[in-house]
Amino acid sequence: MGKIEEAIKKINTEIQKQPNNRYLALVGEHIIDRITSEAAAEKVLKEEKTLARALTGIENRARKQITGNHAVIEDAVVYGWAREYFGLTETADPQTSAEAPKKGVCIKLEDFF
Repeated sequence: MGKIEEAIKKINTEIQKQPNNRYLALVGEHIIDRITSEAAAEKVLKEEKTLARALTGIENRARKQITGNHAVIEDAVVYGWAREYFGLTETADPQTSAEAPKKGVCIKLEDFF
């Protein structure tokens, strides 16, 4: 099995451990879509890099943007944070380009607990 397949398997395995965690699945699917080279696979395969830790980092960054009892953060920003965590910061990402439709998501901090 090549590194790309191993990295995809690693992320899929982590998603399957918590099948009801939709946030984990969405971020995991996004990361899987970015594992398109051996270099990207090597970054994801680092032992200390996990989806759970990526979500913790996303939650911490979201907490800094709380207004009242919620934070509103665009999908592209959240996915960008996940890519940054894994070191997958490619310059031309079609999901975050100027032509991509802008979507937002309203997440309450309580959604993570």
